[in-house]
Amino acid sequence: MPPRTPDVRLADNFTTTIHSKPTTSTNPAGIKLSTPFVVCIIGVSRGIGASIAYAYALAGASGLVLAARSADQLKDVESHVKDIQPSIHTLNVNCDITSADSVANLAACVRKEFDRLDVLVVNSGFSGPVVLRVEDGDPADFQRAFDVNIQGTYLAAHYFLPLLRRAEGGAKSFIAVGSMAAYIIRGPIANTGYCLSKFAQSRFVEFLAEQYEKEGLFAVAVHPGAVATEMAKGSPESFKKYLVDDPMLCGSFCVWLTKERRMWLNGRLLSATWDVDELMEKEKDIETRDLLKWGYRSDRIEL
Repeated sequence: MPPRTPDVRLADNFTTTIHSKPTTSTNPAGIKLSTPFVVCIIGVSRGIGASIAYAYALAGASGLVLAARSADQLKDVESHVKDIQPSIHTLNVNCDITSADSVANLAACVRKEFDRLDVLVVNSGFSGPVVLRVEDGDPADFQRAFDVNIQGTYLAAHYFLPLLRRAEGGAKSFIAVGSMAAYIIRGPIANTGYCLSKFAQSRFVEFLAEQYEKEGLFAVAVHPGAVATEMAKGSPESFKKYLVDDPMLCGSFCVWLTKERRMWLNGRLLSATWDVDELMEKEKDIETRDLLKWGYRSDRIEL
């Protein structure tokens, strides 16, 4: 029997049209968010995280919380956000996403400053060296991948869900910047710790949707595209030629996702490279067949 089509290839081509930069439909400058609209981004000091902040500033968010470990880099991002939208209310908070006390403090700061939150974006991530065989590499790197990518996402949900759920008329959106690496088990970038932790992260998002959808929570994982970030510099040379996507791609997609409630996408692993107009056309199919989630394949259709 021939091998089945790899999941990552199916995901890459879920829409026939793929984008490497924002489109007319996702351009944040053409999207007007409601007021008030407060967004908190954890892991915002540079690259994709900073671009998510710029996208929400372009779309007219009224409040923006910038959280990362580096205070100096937060000031640089805040300065650019203010250049985009001088009237935006910003708050900078140092945060280590692997520390329960640090994440709890961030949530408390957001509650005190804004007393509401519409969108939480968890962008913090760790890859470490590419390790293709379990007996190789440093176990500490494997542990660090889980500490940041899954434990950090859990801590963010644990401390921020009460604030997200109480926002009257709010977007109530939890976005984890995930990765299609969650699908990968072979090849030159099948980094064991990173791929497994990203798989766990996207599955965790399914748990959030299952547990809190009736209370209005919208939770998704979003693959940001192949972006030449600092973390991606550790990729094999043979893969670096594919790192061509615009850092603004992810932020623009996030703004489009949270502009209005798209509960038919709740709990799913999505890609910012997909064409959103095609994605909208697939709404009924996605809901009916419960696509874009993890599942067990069997020859039994019903149990």
